[in-house]
Amino acid sequence: MTTSGDPVAREVLRRTKGLKPNQRLIMQLYAVMPKEFSGAVKQTATNLAGELGMTPTLFSRVRGELAKDGWLEEVDRISNSPIFRLGEKATGERTVIPLRSA
Repeated sequence: MTTSGDPVAREVLRRTKGLKPNQRLIMQLYAVMPKEFSGAVKQTATNLAGELGMTPTLFSRVRGELAKDGWLEEVDRISNSPIFRLGEKATGERTVIPLRSA
């Protein structure tokens, strides 16, 4: 029996094949983590780094690179900790609906 798996995670895996290994790990983690309605993964860098066996410092640095390059988007802050979701570059889907002019 074959299954298609998580289509978002597979799309992120396909789109990120040119990234460095640590960047791909972080992108896959964001693809499979439980998300809020907005797509936000409400976890601190410390918690997410622990999932991957990385130091929080390394995780934050690599996540910052991914955000700068448009793979992740910062959507909120909780107690000064940034909260991210997958960006348009990762999913191929617009995450913000443009406003129409009046």
